[in-house]
Amino acid sequence: MRTLLIVACLAAFPGLAFAQGNRAGAWEWSIAAIYQDSASSGAEGGSNLKLDSEWGLGINFGYNFTNKLYLGADIEWIRPDFTATLVEDAVDPRTISIDHEMYQFNGRIKGVLTFLEGPLSPFVEAGIGWSYFDSNVADGPPVTGCWWHPWWGYICQNYYSTFSSTEFSYGGALGLRYVLRGGMTLRLSVNQYWIDVGNAGGDPTLNAARLEIGWAF
Repeated sequence: MRTLLIVACLAAFPGLAFAQGNRAGAWEWSIAAIYQDSASSGAEGGSNLKLDSEWGLGINFGYNFTNKLYLGADIEWIRPDFTATLVEDAVDPRTISIDHEMYQFNGRIKGVLTFLEGPLSPFVEAGIGWSYFDSNVADGPPVTGCWWHPWWGYICQNYYSTFSSTEFSYGGALGLRYVLRGGMTLRLSVNQYWIDVGNAGGDPTLNAARLEIGWAF
């Protein structure tokens, strides 16, 4: 809400912004602060997973085909805490609870349609991609590897394989863009993406707010 008020105030002073002009044919890149809301997902047998809300970092790179049509690629890194409840597949099932932190990586391609050519404009986007989740929970005994290090001599270390998954994702966003003097761009958007998980009770939904600062070249 505070960011929306700032953008509205800037719009009231045309002298602080420049006319957007011809952006067709220009490349853009941006960095983003991401706030992903909490989410949950159920599965067959009563197991479930709950993700806590968390901040993350994103990078975007893309190309303006016209003043209003943009095609880009998003890369996002988030490390949310999670709670998993696992129900054993047995006549008298046991319930196991896990409380840990996971790695989440989102990669997607998205198209963005900006409605106006002026400095301040709403926009809509749609995208598809993949999300990678690493639970940081070992899925078996450790594997020991040894090697000769040029400084420290003979070294052995344990390595763990963890439960992880890569899933198809799809969704979109609604947002507001403001172009500042000199070409710097601010974008504020609300994103919603669904994770296509076959065994879940419906596709889990990831909702996030995204604040971007970008530059054209």
